[in-house]
Amino acid sequence: MKFILACLALATAGISVHASALPTLPTELIERAVRLKAPRWKFVAKVVMREIPETFALQVTAIAAFQEPGRLVDGRTLATHLADKLRSILVTPRPTPQADGSTNEPEALGGIGGWTHHVPAHVLLLAKRTPAVWAQLSADEKARADLLMQALALAAHFCLDDDNDYYLRLDGWSLNHKTWNPNIAEGYADVIVAAALYFGADELNAVFKGFDFDQFIARLDAANFQNIRRGWTWTPAIKDLMMHGGSIAVPADQTFAQGVISRGAGVRNDFTLHGDSLHEPWLIFRGQALRMFSKAARTRVEVGNGPTTTSHLLHDLSGAEVSPWEGQMGMFCEFETTDWNGMRTSLQYAYEGAMIVIPTAVTLKLVGAWDAERGGDVLERRLGVGMADLLFKAREGYLGYSQAHFYETRWEKNLQPMGGDFIVGLWQTYFAPPPPPSK
Repeated sequence: MKFILACLALATAGISVHASALPTLPTELIERAVRLKAPRWKFVAKVVMREIPETFALQVTAIAAFQEPGRLVDGRTLATHLADKLRSILVTPRPTPQADGSTNEPEALGGIGGWTHHVPAHVLLLAKRTPAVWAQLSADEKARADLLMQALALAAHFCLDDDNDYYLRLDGWSLNHKTWNPNIAEGYADVIVAAALYFGADELNAVFKGFDFDQFIARLDAANFQNIRRGWTWTPAIKDLMMHGGSIAVPADQTFAQGVISRGAGVRNDFTLHGDSLHEPWLIFRGQALRMFSKAARTRVEVGNGPTTTSHLLHDLSGAEVSPWEGQMGMFCEFETTDWNGMRTSLQYAYEGAMIVIPTAVTLKLVGAWDAERGGDVLERRLGVGMADLLFKAREGYLGYSQAHFYETRWEKNLQPMGGDFIVGLWQTYFAPPPPPSK
């Protein structure tokens, strides 16, 4: 519990510094991350398949390799460990060892897949900027890395571009919309940020404008990226929507919004999100992150249902009634928002937002893209309040409300199994928590 108790320590808020001056991750965290196997993804119709702890272990490995590529763990350099993890994702042998025909790469469908898909985008960016890693990849492996990053960016374009208003992901079935809660929208916004830094704005926009569906599918086949291929071809109408835009209805067998028609212009145009272009990736991230940390901290959120009408702490470790950060700006949006059933206040969903924003924030700091003078200092303060408030609630246990039901959520039972140690380790290393308010 040291990582949670540390959140209550008095510390000054951090400021952005040059990457070379940043601290490094704890040895124990690095070694545990390196020793976990590389993550793999699958395309399974109507289901999101992911390996969450392994994904954040990959992020930690990439960060450690970026900072100390020659450091040895189990007799091999961090650069070599990362290169091997990347090969596991980029190269699935033929024939595939899985009976279901899936391969290892993220299926690149957009939307809620961004819980984990932003990480391979960050990792490819970090690897490309770590010569000791990039030099270990063959020309074919580098081409696969480019192809995967392009596929992820195309999914982000389809789901988020200002000219697109689709309610579906690229499988043509899974519900999604860019205005929904941050745990759904930000993952692929951060993918496009990483892709813009990986390719450059003009090159990535050229990929979009020159996109040809059949040619891209042929490239996916050549790389044996079957997760992406199967996902993008599962609904035949997706081809024309990506190429030319148009309308599509939410399928009748969906849980919500059956028959709702949404429209867009497809992916063959320059990308913007809320008017921000690929030339300003920081602004794209800043807009999403400020939305993530957009609430004043509150512990009791009114939901108005039955004898229990508010969220509250479960007092697992103390008799505290409210968070020490009560009233400070920066609480995660998911602690006071809505879903299909009305009010929502959820520690689980808030953590799912943390899984997205913290790895992205650290990546931007490392590559020098964190902009303290254009909102980064304010965002860093909010991020500190939000994470400290979240971890206090996790330590105490939290009775939240979502999908018209109350739920108890705790660190050990619910968040730690989702890679919580890695996410908290990243936050504690690179972003100092602010002090709790004076009593």
